[in-house]
Amino acid sequence: MKGIALIANILAPGVGSMLIGRIGQGLGQITIWGLGLLITLGTLGIGIVIGAPMMIGAWIWAIVTAAGGPDQTINVHVNGSDGGAK
Repeated sequence: MKGIALIANILAPGVGSMLIGRIGQGLGQITIWGLGLLITLGTLGIGIVIGAPMMIGAWIWAIVTAAGGPDQTINVHVNGSDGGAK
């Protein structure tokens, strides 16, 4: 699963982190990367001084998150899993 998460984070920072169960980190990576993109494009390129490092930092953070550390398990509990049969 780490291999898929790593590839996903290379293509879209944050997605792979969420795949391995690190939802909060994934959302943070997506948010920072998106904010960096908005700053870069929204200021007609002048904001590239701030936006590009934010995007690169989020991308590196995403790759490190997917490559290191153990996977976190996601537990799903379903109430009434008997299907209503009696």
